[in-house]
Amino acid sequence: MSYRLEIKINVPIENVWKAWSKSSEAVKWLSYKSNINFVENGQYEFFWDDDPEIDSTLGCTLLSIKDHTYFQFEWQGKNEYLYMFQPPYSKTNVEVFFQDLHGSTSLIVGQKETRDLEHWSEYDSWMKDAWEYALQQLKTYLEKG
Repeated sequence: MSYRLEIKINVPIENVWKAWSKSSEAVKWLSYKSNINFVENGQYEFFWDDDPEIDSTLGCTLLSIKDHTYFQFEWQGKNEYLYMFQPPYSKTNVEVFFQDLHGSTSLIVGQKETRDLEHWSEYDSWMKDAWEYALQQLKTYLEKG
């Protein structure tokens, strides 16, 4: 199983890109706290709890960036699924695609990977739902300020 979610956001692509690439913006729609160094191999960490070991993407990095069109980053599940992303396993990869629609932006978020692990389909379903919620939060934040 994998997921691919698409949303149209009625703001310029620069605003959408900034929401993903700046810590000060990401905390307005995605997480309580973030640590973003938006360069390849830079940190791409999000925190939903004061304790960085709980419900976070601690240790995740940016893998690839194509300015205003695409980036790929490492991701890991919430505490319940964290064992799937620690040795001997690796973090999973999420891709984000941006398309300029002349004042609006098409955004696609997806993960292609599947793993033959117990509870992977449960994780995948939870992650898809979590990204659907996050993208709606992003749209609301950007369109309504």
